[in-house]
Amino acid sequence: MMPILLFITAAFGLVTWMDPRKGLLLLVALLPSYLLRGELFGIPTTLLELMVIVFVIIWVIKRRPKLKALVPERAHLLPIALILMAATLSLFIAPDLSSAAGVWKAYFIEPILLFLIVRYELSRSSITADDLFKALGLTALVLSVVAIVQWITGAGIPIPWDIEKRVTSIFDYPNALGLFLGPVVIIAITQIRRPSSLSIRKLEKWFWLSVTLLSSIAILLAQSEAAIVAVLATVAVDGLLKRRTFYTTAVVISVAILFVLISPWRGLVMDKLTLQDYSGGVRLTGWSETIDLLQDKWLLGTGLSGYPAALAPYHQAKHLELFQYPHNIVLNFWTELGLLGLVAIMLLAWTVLSSFKHISFSLSNTRWVALLALMEILIHGLVDVPYFKNDLSILTWLLVAIALYAVHSTRSKKS
Repeated sequence: MMPILLFITAAFGLVTWMDPRKGLLLLVALLPSYLLRGELFGIPTTLLELMVIVFVIIWVIKRRPKLKALVPERAHLLPIALILMAATLSLFIAPDLSSAAGVWKAYFIEPILLFLIVRYELSRSSITADDLFKALGLTALVLSVVAIVQWITGAGIPIPWDIEKRVTSIFDYPNALGLFLGPVVIIAITQIRRPSSLSIRKLEKWFWLSVTLLSSIAILLAQSEAAIVAVLATVAVDGLLKRRTFYTTAVVISVAILFVLISPWRGLVMDKLTLQDYSGGVRLTGWSETIDLLQDKWLLGTGLSGYPAALAPYHQAKHLELFQYPHNIVLNFWTELGLLGLVAIMLLAWTVLSSFKHISFSLSNTRWVALLALMEILIHGLVDVPYFKNDLSILTWLLVAIALYAVHSTRSKKS
């Protein structure tokens, strides 16, 4: 496998050398390539990681950026520095240094390096948020087609998901598909609804319509309930925040609530939303045990990748498996990065939100679109793990870069 990965990486490096912009877009489009794994000099790695390393090196050589141009302004730098500090501290308190080092570089160092590069490119208009959105949309389209074919043929669905026919596309489990597609569906919906005055070509609208439709179908076939709720909730919030769509959205929400209340599925829906079903019970039990754990490890957490081992003495529900993470965005970061890391993440979220004080909630504003996608990730993260995965960590920092630095979508791009 490793020779194949090196060959692909070399080809990618050639593309990047010829045009760093195309290299970045290709890298974004190939985020799920972390699934292709191997060992280099005895060190586990992935195709995505190899491409990130090659891209960063070539980009520095070709762009030759000044250090001052790469470093964000102080308001943005503080939370990022604190996150890196917390991750590095958690690396050294982790029970397994080798496993923790993999998490440290793949979920923090590499994504933040790409964040700095994307920030640099966006700030100089050498690439636009729309370009990055299209790369994500293309990936979502491919993943969705694979998932739909998977459902039609029944082939390629991993055990035990094949019993319920829950599609996974190229991923190992259904929720991984929902976690990736959810924010892209939000982006796609906004691109369809963009005002016609922006002269979006019909082909582009058909592209985004296809992404929305097929990705939504894939999420439904994956039975990723959290992704479904997160997408619907984000669309509802977007509608309520805009004066011209507030009343329509409020009416639709009211009708939907009324329909649920009078429908024969009322009990099922309410059980799902209040976490009273089996899946919700598993999460409630896990959260309760995690809170018990954090009473003893509230300051430093469990260290990177140290949660399962640390939770074992607190795990009383022996009939339930030990998860890698608590499946709640607050508890995920608290256990992995300690209290400093949790505070740093909250500070980053506040920094992003505060940057929108004087920004209109316009669909033509790509920064607002990125914030909506981040909102979907946050809502989904209430009951899942939307960050601690190779593709999702890079996707998160990519959206943060767009939310903070993207220029208006109508602004021209420099050559």
